[in-house]
Amino acid sequence: MKEAFHGSDIEKIEERYGIPAGEIVSFASNVSPLGVSDKYIKEIGDKLYCVEKYPDRDYRALRSAIGKYCGIDPCHIVVGGGSSELIGAVIKHKKKPRTLLIAPAYAEYERNVIIAGGTCEYFYLKESDGFILDAKGLLTLLDESFDLLMICNPVNPTSTAIDRKTMDLILKACDELDIICAVDETYIDFAAERYDASYLAGYHKSLFVIRSMSKFFCAPGLRLGYGITSNDRLLREIEENKDPWSVSSLSNEAAILMLSDKEYIKKAKHYMEAERERVCKRLDTFKGYGIKYYMPRANFVLLHLPDGTVSSADLFERAITDKMMIRDCADFKGLNDTYIRFCFMGSADNDRLLDLLEETYS
Repeated sequence: MKEAFHGSDIEKIEERYGIPAGEIVSFASNVSPLGVSDKYIKEIGDKLYCVEKYPDRDYRALRSAIGKYCGIDPCHIVVGGGSSELIGAVIKHKKKPRTLLIAPAYAEYERNVIIAGGTCEYFYLKESDGFILDAKGLLTLLDESFDLLMICNPVNPTSTAIDRKTMDLILKACDELDIICAVDETYIDFAAERYDASYLAGYHKSLFVIRSMSKFFCAPGLRLGYGITSNDRLLREIEENKDPWSVSSLSNEAAILMLSDKEYIKKAKHYMEAERERVCKRLDTFKGYGIKYYMPRANFVLLHLPDGTVSSADLFERAITDKMMIRDCADFKGLNDTYIRFCFMGSADNDRLLDLLEETYS
């Protein structure tokens, strides 16, 4: 199997293919194409001297801004250096955690479980079900021997999602079995409200929601994530065990500005909803070529390519030649070299990629 590049591997692509990084359209990074918030651009200059001081150790202003954005009590919020720090923190909450992962899944979940000395088991989403979770099957598998259930919602890489009603059933089971259910909502800002699990935190002590500023706010370099839970013990232990001041003063101020930019938030949600629908309508016309897609709820879509034709690795090579980087999904558990993923970028770039797909398989 050829090397599968992560969405952040632009520098590796530049070195391997000799294409300047600035000329590559990354359909693999899953970051909003709108760029950062206008309010951030206009006002961050007035905040630059904040680096002369330590940030507030309790991040009160930041947690208040997050709470207002999410409609959550700030006392139920913990901040961290990107969602990655919080994923690691909740996994390490119990020593050598026996963990159930919903697959296909982000590889960092498994890596963090192994680092923590734990073990992973998998509940696979089925292609025959459109990669939509079989909640009944999952609940049959769950028992008290598990310490942690790890769910990405919407799911990376399938872009399918679990609605709040179904999540409530899963959390009730986790409450009864004393299992921590960590729900990674990195892409939830792009999805409909009915998929948002944060509202359930006040009803289920088992729930730990993880979110990030990276994707929706186009700020992966900010390295800022936050967690939501009403489990006071879990919250306290994560606060005690994570690095102090893991969010810089500048990131703290930048996030407060971004979270309060209502015009940007409205614009980003509207653009993604409209562009997702437009791209899917174009993909509907590809059925005759044997290309199948799964209804996306986030800002990216998973495609199943025709068997026995151009592989995901070969399609990656064709796309990168045209300075477009897609995600070859052959290295995801439960997928193979007939799957690719791409995020929705600007309309003209999206059309260019769709044209390439049509030319390749028509």
